[in-house]
Amino acid sequence: MKRRYFINSLLSAAGTATVSACDGATGYRGLAASSQKTGTSANFPASSASVPGWVPAEGAVQTLSTPNTFLSQNGNVEGWEYAFGKIIDDYSGGVYNPYWGALGAMTFHGGGHSATFDNSVVILDYNDLTFKRLSNPTQSAKGANWSFLNVDPAFNQVYAEYGDGQPGSGHTYDTLAILPPAHGGGAMGSLVRVGSYAVHPGEVRGTTHAHRFDFGLAARSGGTWTRWTEIALRGLTSGACSAYDPLRQRFWTIGGLSSQPAFIRYLEVAGHEYREVAFTKGAALAPPATPDSMTMRYDPTRDLLILSCTTGNALRLAFLRCESPEKGWIEPALSAPIPFMAQWTHPFDFVPQANKFVMFSPADSAAVFDLVVPADPTQTWQVTRQPIKAGGTLKSAYVAGKRWSYSPATRCFVWVASSTSPVVAYRPVGT
Repeated sequence: MKRRYFINSLLSAAGTATVSACDGATGYRGLAASSQKTGTSANFPASSASVPGWVPAEGAVQTLSTPNTFLSQNGNVEGWEYAFGKIIDDYSGGVYNPYWGALGAMTFHGGGHSATFDNSVVILDYNDLTFKRLSNPTQSAKGANWSFLNVDPAFNQVYAEYGDGQPGSGHTYDTLAILPPAHGGGAMGSLVRVGSYAVHPGEVRGTTHAHRFDFGLAARSGGTWTRWTEIALRGLTSGACSAYDPLRQRFWTIGGLSSQPAFIRYLEVAGHEYREVAFTKGAALAPPATPDSMTMRYDPTRDLLILSCTTGNALRLAFLRCESPEKGWIEPALSAPIPFMAQWTHPFDFVPQANKFVMFSPADSAAVFDLVVPADPTQTWQVTRQPIKAGGTLKSAYVAGKRWSYSPATRCFVWVASSTSPVVAYRPVGT
């Protein structure tokens, strides 16, 4: 029943009818496969159905006109006003929140280390295409508390928190995730920072203490941070990724991929506790990749974790079966190579209307790559290069995290590559 409820919820979010009572997993796979072949079905919305007027045609990119900019939301931390943009620009990702109004919002939060003291939460509201800062940043005594020699005296090194209780500014990589209202999140969803990295200069490299931000409507005080875990895990290093598994209600997470730990970790929603699953003897470890390059997604149709990362000479994809994580990672064969850029992230996300993932490679700004995972994921995965129509291009980001996220409500990706980049939308083929 639990899996059937989840699949029905996913289909409903995508604008579809619910699955019959026979088998939620099989039913969803069948509907998705039908949609992939025809572009629509009785259970998936037609491509011509209503979407916001700013959404481009299938396969096209559109630059969007926004009333303001990301930089207009500057929290004006004394002495560090100039560094506000580094919330996006320095090793930080983001995550799409589908529960913010009818269309959702992209969430930005990051910085840290030698980037910025500003720990604000900022969104791009898809309902009115406006940037909004939801929280006030911790102040820094005119910059005096942001240096290797003179740090904030109230800074808590154990929990990576400032004196006002907010988590310190830090690189967020791919660690941000959304807890749905139905699973105990706030009414508009909750942002969960699964781990903290490079928090405060010279103070904390990282901590596995998680923090939660409940979204609220009021600008500047539109949410509240709380500490979400009390027990940390060992072996945390820079670079990380996470993915929310709504079936089991847990946040799967990896930190420091290059260390290849012989286990997979997760943060359990119930009890807010971290756990580890050790791999069995002979199970394959995660690829030995550059930590900055990794990003991870949950595949709802095949119940998999899918990992994207790079080594010095290859783009690596791997999957792990969530029902048997102790069996470790498997690297599938691809029908065609995907061009890659070493060390950069190659973000991707699931498109339920077409039952495929769409990946954006920084090595090919004139296209995206459709990735179809077969029912048996050990078989060859189908890769299709989709050129962007009318000569369109996409600007890349060294660390993207989940800023490259598909919005079922708008049927497109809304992409903000940097703090100074224009906002663009890309609509996948088949939606």
